[in-house]
This record gives sequence, structure tokens and C-alpha cells, in this order.
Amino acid sequence: MRLWVALGSGCGVVAATVGAMAFTGDDEPVAQVRQAADSGVISATAARSVESYWTPERMAKATPVDGRTATSGGVTTTAAARTAQAYGGIPSVGALFFNNGSGDRYCTGAVINSTSQRLVITAAHCIHGGMGRTYYKNVAFVPKYDRGKKPYGIWTARKLFVHRLWANRSDADLDYGFISLHAKDGRLIQQRVGGNPLAIDQGYRNTVNVTGYPKIKFDSRDRPIWCRTGTAKYARYQVRLECNGFYGGVSGSPWLLKYNSKTKKGYINGVIGGYRGGGSVHWVSYTSYFDKDVANLRKYASNNA
Repeated sequence: MRLWVALGSGCGVVAATVGAMAFTGDDEPVAQVRQAADSGVISATAARSVESYWTPERMAKATPVDGRTATSGGVTTTAAARTAQAYGGIPSVGALFFNNGSGDRYCTGAVINSTSQRLVITAAHCIHGGMGRTYYKNVAFVPKYDRGKKPYGIWTARKLFVHRLWANRSDADLDYGFISLHAKDGRLIQQRVGGNPLAIDQGYRNTVNVTGYPKIKFDSRDRPIWCRTGTAKYARYQVRLECNGFYGGVSGSPWLLKYNSKTKKGYINGVIGGYRGGGSVHWVSYTSYFDKDVANLRKYASNNA
């Protein structure tokens, strides 16, 4: 249940008020920034240790943070849904590795356009444990990760951002977050792999391309997957889609509107997360509805990256 809480003065970020937006620029002015929580800066020294931590062996052994299963009550698929296909991946989407206190885990993340050019978007539950917990450690993003290969290297987190109502209440309607990444070899992540614009207030029925990283335990191809399918309303602040093959590891996978196969970019209008952590079975996925709150959080993250 989303709770509307006015911004506390301690947040220190106020943006100009404008009318409703459809597609946003890097950090266009939006309504007053709502409550945000960030991790504080992770130093360059600590970041180097994180990069060393993620050896190929650790990445291969990391397990999904989401609890999606291959079966549920004897049902393994739905004939009405499309089935995701394996492919080589795109540069702006990758595997997101971290340690949540109980082991090495991973999700999916995507570079999103911002003025800071540092930001990756993912599900909030991929970077913060929610109510009574804190931010995860050893967070690193590997663009276009494919069968152990990391063509663009390992990019380590500088700061992490979630909505304060996720941090305080595990509000599934606000299950998205941003990661600010350290520069690598003198370049920022958006400069290196490109980014995707943000789309908000697009309604519930759209056609999207969704890409993510299922665990090899369930998908022996060990490759990123891709599905183009329609979306529908699940609740006021929740959207759902059906596509077979989205096993554990796909939390944070971007929902891309108007995807361009030539530029390999689309407008991010959701990430797998929200209700039931994005879904408990592989053929149904959810996202929190993207409205001005996600635009506000992105602006706060970019301004404080």
C-alpha cells in the first residue's frame, strides 16, 4: 500500500512543480521530491575491494535474491503466455551482484539516463532489505554479462538510493531503487554503454520488451533472456505481464517501451519487482507503477550521485 507522505525538510531537495509528464529527459523538473534514503558514499578504496571480491567463481556461485520457482502446484507454464528467448544481451543491461548478509546474490539492472551519467535502476529489494534492514554490501554491476563474460568490466557502487517508505515499510508500490556507480578508466557508465530514458504515467496497457538474467539452475543456457509482451493492471500501483522463463535472478529487469533494435535502447517504464517481489512463479511478473515518485527519486539520486 503506497502512503503519501510530504517531504521532510531534512531531505534538502526541492524541484519545480510542472504538469503531468509522459517521457522524461535526463532529470527534467518534476513535482516536489518525496522522501528518499541513501546509503552514503562508498569510498574509492572500498570500491576497489568490491571489484576484487567479485571473481568469476563468486559471480558463478551467486544465487538469485528472488524466490521464483520453476513450478507451483504442479503447473510449470501457461500456454497463453509468450516464452522468453535467450540472446546475447545489450550493453546497457547487466547482472547486479551483491551480498545481503546471508550470501552472495544477484539481480538485474539497467543504465538509466541522468545528468550525473552514473545511474543504474533496479528493484529496491535488490539493494536494500526493506523494513528493519539496511543497504546491501559489495554491490557491483556487470553490463552485458553473458556466460561468465564481462565485456565492459565490473562497475562498483558509489551510493545506493531507495524511497524512504521502502526502507521503513517495505512498500511494494515503491520497489525500485538507483545505484550511483564509480567511474571506471576515467569514464562514467552512461558514457561507456549508453543509457535508457525514463517513461512515467504511461497507464497499464502497453507492449514492452523485458530482459533479464535467470539463474542457470533453471535456465541452462546461462544467457540473458528477452520477451516482448503486453502488460495489464494488477492494482492501483502495480502492473503485471505474462511470459514464461523469468526464473530467479530477473528482479530489477527493465520493462522497455518503444525499444529500438538499432540503438538497443528503450524507455524504462518498470522493473521486475513490486507485488511478491516481482512474482513467485516464472510466467507472471510485476512492477511497481512508474509515476512521478520514480522520477523524483531519480532526480534526487542524480543530484546526490
